Amino acid sequence: MKTLLTAFILISGLSSSFAQSEDQISRKLDLDGVLTVHITSAPQPEIVPVSLHTYHSFPKSDVNHFTDSLTPDRSEIFLRSPFRTLGKSTVYIADSSYELVGEPGDTVNILVMSKSSDNQQRPLVAFEGKNKEVQQYYQAKTRVMNDPLQACMNEGMSVANLAPFKKMMDSTYQKYEQFWSKYQKNHTLPDWFKTYETNALNYADAWLRVYMVWYQTGYQKKNQVIPDSYYDFRKRIKVKNEASMYDYEYLRFLREEIFSQMRHSKQKISLGGFGQYARQELGEKLGSFVEIWELSGSVDNPNWVETKFSKQFPGEYQYLVNYIRSRAAANIKLLKTGDKAPNFALVDSNDSLVSLNEYKGQVVYLSFWFTSCGACIKEFPYENKLVEQFKDKPVKIISICTGTPGAADDQQLPKWKATSKRFGLKTIDLYSNPAWTKTLRGKYRISAYPHYVLIGADGKVIENFADRPSQGIAAKIEKALADAGK
Repeated sequence: MKTLLTAFILISGLSSSFAQSEDQISRKLDLDGVLTVHITSAPQPEIVPVSLHTYHSFPKSDVNHFTDSLTPDRSEIFLRSPFRTLGKSTVYIADSSYELVGEPGDTVNILVMSKSSDNQQRPLVAFEGKNKEVQQYYQAKTRVMNDPLQACMNEGMSVANLAPFKKMMDSTYQKYEQFWSKYQKNHTLPDWFKTYETNALNYADAWLRVYMVWYQTGYQKKNQVIPDSYYDFRKRIKVKNEASMYDYEYLRFLREEIFSQMRHSKQKISLGGFGQYARQELGEKLGSFVEIWELSGSVDNPNWVETKFSKQFPGEYQYLVNYIRSRAAANIKLLKTGDKAPNFALVDSNDSLVSLNEYKGQVVYLSFWFTSCGACIKEFPYENKLVEQFKDKPVKIISICTGTPGAADDQQLPKWKATSKRFGLKTIDLYSNPAWTKTLRGKYRISAYPHYVLIGADGKVIENFADRPSQGIAAKIEKALADAGK
């Protein structure tokens, strides 16, 4: 366990345009925006790892990780992350995390003063500067709540029906609501943040409730009687909410809600159908953005972008389409079809080394993921289906976990194994340590998760940025087998 630190965090440059007002509805995403975290430190007797993690609301599932360290000889560092709209980022110092809110152009100044005492569980943190009360709120919430939604998700995945899950969710929401209401009464918070955090709490709650219905009925195939008042949560949210259209929690909920409504109305589930339904139910403005957002989940896949973004979108979103096309084009010349797939040697759950070269002569489908990636975890059921579908054929489905952002070094392997076990992953399940992760990200051009690669029996790449399991990759695996004469 690395030594915890005492830190003073100063927030500067947080502008009044934070406010979720009528103005935000017409605002554009700042695709070139950057959040800067400036860290200075008193002399440290040992190396202190520091990292910045940003989960973007656009493109969908886009993630940035930046790492650095404070050392006895280096007391000042700058971490800069793309930051395209009002949202959250997390900075990790040693073993402690700090949730921050910012928007493009903001700078977060962190002053690490000294080591804290050994019996402290978290560093002492004081905030100074504009909007310091917002950052203080997140620290207070973390201490009191400690990620109860993850506990609710675990409960929903293990219980026989939705009733105990609903009970746990209702209790959790009540605790959240009571804490949030009390905190607002006892502390002065800006109006923009009250709106932002209330929406975040409500949409995160709504997302998990809708998702769990699909998980138990769609994936686990349980015949469920939906508990009375299960959908009462919809009374406290707006499904059509243009003021929140760039917010991560809102978009995550909205995606789940649209697919839920499509299943309920017996519509065929497809991306084309998703876009059409979104425009029909949400209107052209919001529906078109949501369609672009959903398609942007494969932004770095040149083949996907060329196919899916050939259609005409409303002119106000052309800048988003241009960004997606430009980003995908940058990857066209990197790891092309027919290139030899870069080898690796990674550990499995038995601590045995497994290399890609072992599977030459078989079709291989690689899945890159990390433990807190919701989009990755949602593909696990489909990955397991691929394992079953091709169990008697020369096909290997290989999942490669790149770790747990912010976790201590000695917790990386346990968290990987625990996550794989919790979700019942049936693939060839491998772990990539930080050195291997850096190498694989570069060689396979991984910039967003989950990331998939289809490799032929000859060991050559058929498709980098391959389709997800839920997007019908099985047909391409079948073709790869046929092309190899298998």
